[in-house]
Amino acid sequence: MLIGKQEIGVSPDHTKRMAMSAIRLVPETFPSRLAMDVGGGEGTLARMLTETFTSVTLLDYNAHKRDDLPTRISAIQCDLNLVWPIEDNTVDFAFSLEVIEHIENPRHFLREMARIVTPGGYVFITTPNIHNLWSVIAFALRGQHRYFQDSSYPAHITPLSKIDLHRIGREAGLVVKGELWGGRDPAPFTSIRLPSFIHQLSSTIGILYMKPL
Repeated sequence: MLIGKQEIGVSPDHTKRMAMSAIRLVPETFPSRLAMDVGGGEGTLARMLTETFTSVTLLDYNAHKRDDLPTRISAIQCDLNLVWPIEDNTVDFAFSLEVIEHIENPRHFLREMARIVTPGGYVFITTPNIHNLWSVIAFALRGQHRYFQDSSYPAHITPLSKIDLHRIGREAGLVVKGELWGGRDPAPFTSIRLPSFIHQLSSTIGILYMKPL
């Protein structure tokens, strides 16, 4: 049993749209800069990032199996629970979609994100929104958040609240620059999807951090 790991990691499409929105929140442009897709699985986001960044690196547990990537994307194999084989202060914008909930130690994860990013660079992560109405109901009834129930184990192992993400980011030396919310979950046992215009109906939370100069 691989705790927290997936053979093929694929994040929902709305998380990629959130990542593109995070780029638009940043005042700088990124020609000839390096982006990193941390835990990017099959590399869908990495491919999208080549439209904005000159160089993109995919860092993933199964990166050695990715032989179908464009030449502008390099792939590095890494167990994200350990120290990453990336030099300090080398990445301009690090992205990680739906990964931190798979990690044994989220504080180590964000410390590594902060370590590899250049001063003035950015970090964007997403994770299931445990403040979601359906998640709150599931926790009240079963003591398990919606995407951290038995059906999601052992892949999803670390639920994190918004305040957790703020605190852990600050501990890692990062500054929160924005929050993004996305995705609409169907109500339990139905196909009804309520509008996600309030955070409590969004399936995903995204946090944009900056590493101070």
